[in-house]
Amino acid sequence: MAKVLIAEDELIIADMIADVLAGNGYDICGIARSVMEAVELGEADRPDLAVVDLHLADGSLGTAIAHRLRRQGTIGVLYMTGGGNDIALTRDDGEACLRKPFALRNLVAALRIVEQIVNGTDAVPPFPSGFELLRHPPEQRMPESLEMTAANLKIARLLRQQAALAGFGGFAFRETDLGKILTEAARACAECMEVPFCKICRYRPEENDLLVEAGVGWRSGVIGNVVSRADHSSPQGRAFVTGKPVICDDLSRDSVFALPVLYADHGIVSIVDVIIKGNGRPYGVLEIDSPQPHSYDQHDVDFLTGFANVLAEAVGTTKRNKLLRSAVGRMKNLVADKDRLLTENNLILIEKNRLLEEKSVLARELHHRVRNNLQLVYAMLRKQHEQAAEGAVKEDISAIARRVMTLAKMHDHLLGTGLSRTVDIGDYLRSLCAGYAELEDACGCDIGLTCNFEPLVLDLDIVTVLGLVTAELISNSYRHAFPNGKGMISISLQQPSSPDEATITFRDDGISLAGKRDGTRHGLGLVDRLMEQIRGSAEVRSDHGTAWTLRFPLRRDDGQREASAHSSQSAGTGTAH
Repeated sequence: MAKVLIAEDELIIADMIADVLAGNGYDICGIARSVMEAVELGEADRPDLAVVDLHLADGSLGTAIAHRLRRQGTIGVLYMTGGGNDIALTRDDGEACLRKPFALRNLVAALRIVEQIVNGTDAVPPFPSGFELLRHPPEQRMPESLEMTAANLKIARLLRQQAALAGFGGFAFRETDLGKILTEAARACAECMEVPFCKICRYRPEENDLLVEAGVGWRSGVIGNVVSRADHSSPQGRAFVTGKPVICDDLSRDSVFALPVLYADHGIVSIVDVIIKGNGRPYGVLEIDSPQPHSYDQHDVDFLTGFANVLAEAVGTTKRNKLLRSAVGRMKNLVADKDRLLTENNLILIEKNRLLEEKSVLARELHHRVRNNLQLVYAMLRKQHEQAAEGAVKEDISAIARRVMTLAKMHDHLLGTGLSRTVDIGDYLRSLCAGYAELEDACGCDIGLTCNFEPLVLDLDIVTVLGLVTAELISNSYRHAFPNGKGMISISLQQPSSPDEATITFRDDGISLAGKRDGTRHGLGLVDRLMEQIRGSAEVRSDHGTAWTLRFPLRRDDGQREASAHSSQSAGTGTAH
């Protein structure tokens, strides 16, 4: 039985997920609301799978959970994400994602696929609606002309060392903290020389010794405490005194030095020491250490020497910058009044930025809550729909679920445009149709739904009305046009031929519409009223099926927007074919 970790800050949604997964044979090891809680649960229980909400309520990303837990072993990760997110996920983050809103049965199917992938089985379509496999990030491949022969391996290593030297130079130029510069130097040297240990020793003239000032790989208590005499008794002391590199390929065969106990504690076998020069007195010594015997060549020594020279310049620059900052501080004291005014202005600007950031955080939190609440309502309606007996109640629940899905799709597309007043209706209607196809397929119908929408950016109010009209027409056809449960529906939106008007065409090949077009009979009055809100029109023909032609303006004035706000409440009733 596979163990599953759930990371979802909405506990009601998390409990629903846990119930359905437990009912399908999974062992739920825990529910977490934040990255820290999820990591603690994962490290304690070591789950096989994780269902993770991409955006958690505290503003953190669920990808941090996967990255932390994958350090301790293999774990399959399925992300839950809204349709408007802008996070580019890859196989470095997890195996797959499932877009909201989703049916709980699709969540179970998606997790089964992730489990197959983790167990070494290829995922084979068809996949559940909203499911997407994550791809591997593009590989950086070496040109084919550089085959990795022994000589080319050495060239690649030299190139890597030169790149590291250049990268460290840029880092040291930007960084003002000497401690961070020294630590980064030790890390880069150890990585390029492919050894686990490196340390930087600073010369202390009062004690005439070399103190371990920074390093990587060492146990607690080494950095800042271990010292060596600055003389010929130690490898680093000899390099400091003579100014020449000291190389020991195998310390077990070299009895010249009196080595500190840290070498035996860490199993150090081979070392290289080079001096870190400076303007005047040298700063200290750079040393790499390995628990394996090494044969270092002149290229290695040249690299370490060059790195030590760059480090020496960085140390000197840091000291000069410190003196310069001190001088600047004294100059600031001479213009205290001016600084006071500038500080007050800066405080006002900081407060303004803080308020703007707070507003942005609140907007993101509002989106997060609304999206999760819509998902919760949708999931509960789908669960009730599956349990309800066939009849009017089941159809009513299905109709409500469709409207909730319509709201969820609009919400995600509105957020994807930055909460602006315009939306790409092509993308919105395409997503809406895909959701309806999934919803109606669950009823066992053999009804095809094809959509052809070209990109067209419209006012939000126009898109909202057209979405409601399209949803009603789709629902109408599904429920009334195909008594035998088979047929085809097609919807299309082309680029407007007129600069002021565009057209949506809706067709089905079901039974034709009968009767007159009088008010609410056959639901036609609702379509008319909705189209009137945006100064549009709806024409219907019933001949070997039903065809609707919806014409609407590309822009709307303020009077239309005000009228829409007053009359949109009437759009809640259903239609009949």
